Amino acid sequence: MQNGCRMRNNSSSLRRALSLLDLVAATAGRDQGASLTELATGIESTKSTVLRLLAPLVETQLVRQDADGTYRIGMGVLSLAGAYLADLDIRTAAQPVLRELADATGHAAHLLVYSEGRVTYVDKVTGKSPIQMASRIGDTGTAYSTASGKAMLAYLDEDEVRHVIELGMPAKTPSTITDGQQLRDHLAVVRKQGYAYDDLENEDGIRCVAAPVFNHTGGVAAAVSVSGPAEAVWNNRDAYTALVVDGARRISAQLGYRGGDRSS
Repeated sequence: MQNGCRMRNNSSSLRRALSLLDLVAATAGRDQGASLTELATGIESTKSTVLRLLAPLVETQLVRQDADGTYRIGMGVLSLAGAYLADLDIRTAAQPVLRELADATGHAAHLLVYSEGRVTYVDKVTGKSPIQMASRIGDTGTAYSTASGKAMLAYLDEDEVRHVIELGMPAKTPSTITDGQQLRDHLAVVRKQGYAYDDLENEDGIRCVAAPVFNHTGGVAAAVSVSGPAEAVWNNRDAYTALVVDGARRISAQLGYRGGDRSS
């Protein structure tokens, strides 16, 4: 009986300590942290109880006490967040969105990453359209000629763009951008609008719309795209763009991105 009572008390204390952590976190961005009175009111308890519950949180650096006596989130939270993010698989985060995109459009939905001037398909979900893009996981393509590549390049630094240009930009189709300055101008538009098109630039008869995925640091981590027959994508361009942009936003949130508009 005593053991059961002790377990219930410990559980109650843990719940209240976690509630304190939430209350302290809610003060982020304020001029002052959470006061002892504010925390006591928040969990409907006494100041002495709050101090007892705060002690282990302060000891483990999950909470810190400022010089004015108020409380803020501590450095220990970063290690917890880092452990979570280290175990987060971008494919796992993206898979439900890719399935939704494929189901909604009927076309292939892709997740791609960037490296050394090229994009790599790391996941793909096919739709129900009888004509599907002949892409495979592990395939690569040039960044300058693909919607996904341009969606990511637009948020990488100038050195990376210069590297892509120096690698050469041979035409894949009559519509491919092959001039370095034209690519830079195009990327500025992509960055402003938040998405990119492959308008028959990489493969004849195929159009694509892509949007960037950002990670917890605000860096571009991947791109999501929908690709299909040129006419079908063109006729549904606005609807597909909205779906892809929203999908990329949701994956970014799963990866810890809390930023706003990245156009600049």
